[in-house]
Amino acid sequence: MKIMKTNDILSEKQKLILELLKRNNIDKLKDFINSLETPLYFLNSTNFDLLTLALSLNCSFYIIKLIYNRCNYKTLNYVVKDIYHLYDMSNHKDETIVNYQNSLEVLMDSNNNVKSPLLVSLEFSDFQSVEFLINKGADMYFKINGKYTLEILREENLLTMRKLNFLLKNGFSLKKFKIERLSNFEFKYIKKCLENFVFDTNFIKYLLNLYKNKAGISKRKFNHMVNNEINKIEIPMELYLKYLDRKDYKKVEYLYKYYGTEKTRSFKDFIIFYLNYFDRNFNKKSFYDFFNFIINNENTFPFSKEYAINENETIIINKKLKIVELIKNNNNLKLETFLKNNNYILHCLYSRKSEILNLINEYNVSSDIVDILRKYFLI
Repeated sequence: MKIMKTNDILSEKQKLILELLKRNNIDKLKDFINSLETPLYFLNSTNFDLLTLALSLNCSFYIIKLIYNRCNYKTLNYVVKDIYHLYDMSNHKDETIVNYQNSLEVLMDSNNNVKSPLLVSLEFSDFQSVEFLINKGADMYFKINGKYTLEILREENLLTMRKLNFLLKNGFSLKKFKIERLSNFEFKYIKKCLENFVFDTNFIKYLLNLYKNKAGISKRKFNHMVNNEINKIEIPMELYLKYLDRKDYKKVEYLYKYYGTEKTRSFKDFIIFYLNYFDRNFNKKSFYDFFNFIINNENTFPFSKEYAINENETIIINKKLKIVELIKNNNNLKLETFLKNNNYILHCLYSRKSEILNLINEYNVSSDIVDILRKYFLI
């Protein structure tokens, strides 16, 4: 990673140009630059970079271009430490500058105070400068302390859909940014990146050309094309597990469409295995909740409603048998523990009070058992 070098002490000329940048006055800035006996880029140092500083101060786009051109930057893929020098501006007349000071203090605390020009322009939603920097060679995949710009924006809570769309429009893609790194992002960002990568512009242009030229395409060939697009990306299992564990089945279903139809059997086995893994209380709740989703919602999961109904009915039957066993053995401690752990499904086991009363009469249970049944079934 390239880091600008020189001493960290501000010279008088650096202080002067800093004040001019704060005032966003391009005419006075030009006069100052013309008065210098040395090239403007001589003012840049380890912790003082004119381009990044101008972006941080929300200087006009004309100032940004002026500094870029006069500093003769060989690359825009560099980092600067402590780019903003926190002078006391509490009495500054320009309220906008004071507000930027306050927001900058927060931003400088993140990522060990290390910034790149592209990161700063994105932090401040300066899209004109973002586009300019990208066109001049700023790499959207440039890493700072091992993190991509997109990841840093998320950590700073500064990522927005508009910023992501802007980056995607300018060429950002999952082709170079591994989807695993999106695992901590909000789902809307994951979804947007996937949709941009699969069925991309080239795929859409191909279909439009077919339509324009009135060229036919067989269903088999079309399905093959669709599968090829889907297979461009492999969703990491960790992403499925994240939403499966949260019982956010709609998101799991969305990701499933990128799984590939030829892998349906393995996906079913994968789901069953991890539903068992997430059954932390050994009460089948993870299975019951998932199959309830299948039963009650139109979905594309590779499980039929009949299958889901049978699975949940089996869970109910087994739990009823267990309750009868515990009642017959007059084991009140184990019965209460069992009912407590399976409270989520008790309403499905015995929906009528008469069924519980029949159990009590049939097995001549103790008063302790009666009290436990009354407590959990409200008889």
